[in-house]
Amino acid sequence: MPLEHQEIDPNVDFPALARCLFESYEDPPQKFFHVFFPIHGQGAAAREAAIEEAATRLRAWHAGDPSSRWNKVVDTATGRLAGAALWNVHHENPFAAPHPSDVTWFPAGGARAFVEQALANHSRPRARAAQRAHVYLFIIFAHPDYRRRGVGQQLLDWGLREADAAGLEVFLDSTPYGRPLYEANGFVYIEENINVPATDAPDQAWTDVAEKVQPFTFWLMWRPAGGKYEEGKTVKPWEQSEG
Repeated sequence: MPLEHQEIDPNVDFPALARCLFESYEDPPQKFFHVFFPIHGQGAAAREAAIEEAATRLRAWHAGDPSSRWNKVVDTATGRLAGAALWNVHHENPFAAPHPSDVTWFPAGGARAFVEQALANHSRPRARAAQRAHVYLFIIFAHPDYRRRGVGQQLLDWGLREADAAGLEVFLDSTPYGRPLYEANGFVYIEENINVPATDAPDQAWTDVAEKVQPFTFWLMWRPAGGKYEEGKTVKPWEQSEG
């Protein structure tokens, strides 16, 4: 079954992308996924509603963000989606005038407040290090049926080619599962980010979300422009500016 890398068709692909996304992050289950794509309620109907909401939201995000670059890998023998990735190609500093995320996917109250703080915590290390034009890998996933068949590498290769053609650095926030692939492709560890939102007066909704998703940790990783890193020699731009 040949696996072919393609750019998405934003008019038709988001329902399949959302379903593949859920199936990928459910096997094995990853706690942080609930922060971005929650299932409100129990049972199959609640899960289907969550996938539909995710597809609608991902389509809207893509349409409203000129930096958004979705791409996918397709099993050409069956037409099945094997995996996908969302890259953000920033030709200017995206943190110069940041736009707060409107967390519409959680109801108002403690749950939404928790997620708003979690998202701010998530982006903070990159906001310190990446105050320049750069490429960011927001999400990458391979369906469990297609793992260990080079899907992730195809998706990664596309973004690295784009970055190298533009002469840009690349940043990503890695889970434990993805870190070996990234390190094999020239990414280096920058900072551990243990995400623990806090409040003096948590309500039940805050507590419920906290119990469901904590603890979760990401590692900010970086690949210099051109991809060549030498320990002790390659300049890390944010350290230079701090000095």
